[in-house]
Amino acid sequence: MYKTLNNSIMIKNKNVIKVMVLGVLFMIFTLLQSCGKKENNYKANEQMAKLSLVEKKSEPHSHEEEVESHTHSHSPQDLGKRILKPEDVKQLWVFPESKDKLGSGGMLQIYMDAESHPDASSGFAKYELGVGGALPEHKHNKTEEIAYFISGEGIVISYENDKRKETVVKEGYVWYTAPGEWHSFKNTGNVPLKLVFATVPNAKHGLLNFFKTVSAEPGKQATALSAEEFAKLALENDMILKPAKID
Repeated sequence: MYKTLNNSIMIKNKNVIKVMVLGVLFMIFTLLQSCGKKENNYKANEQMAKLSLVEKKSEPHSHEEEVESHTHSHSPQDLGKRILKPEDVKQLWVFPESKDKLGSGGMLQIYMDAESHPDASSGFAKYELGVGGALPEHKHNKTEEIAYFISGEGIVISYENDKRKETVVKEGYVWYTAPGEWHSFKNTGNVPLKLVFATVPNAKHGLLNFFKTVSAEPGKQATALSAEEFAKLALENDMILKPAKID
């Protein structure tokens, strides 16, 4: 009977020991698993951080906020380029009769060009064509023009299906010329034909630069150019002169 009881106690002790051993092994396994997860999470977080840094380095730097700030905060000097008075702009004579007499030439005032407003999309100027004056027929391969007639009366010369066309223009009329179109205009009235016009794009070497080069301030002599030099200068500034028709 005692042997049976002892055997029973020994069996129970063995079972308790097994349970305890299994419990310890389970706890160790759980701890190892938890450490593994933490390590994996750490590695994953570390990897994500590295990827984030790589993405930040690879992203193009944006100046949007700087540009917006620059756009909306202007110094007095900048504002001077946005509000211009006639007296702020030089008068230039284009093809005058002499250095002291404009005659049938043109009086030009450039308010905006690539030199004064390099970031502007278009140039802007005022032109007064003297009585009896006319510009040579020409075209621009890259430039489009939009003109508004302020006063006077004249004729715009254009071409439709290679046929020459003359259209009367006067105060309030708008004239648009696309790139590649032959055009010109002349004053048919008794007073200067006045207009303002925009040139697009605002090119450094464009129509306004051509006028600035061939013109001079009142009382000053313009640079004398030969026919070849004149044609070369015009071509360099996207002004292609129409060849004279020989009958």
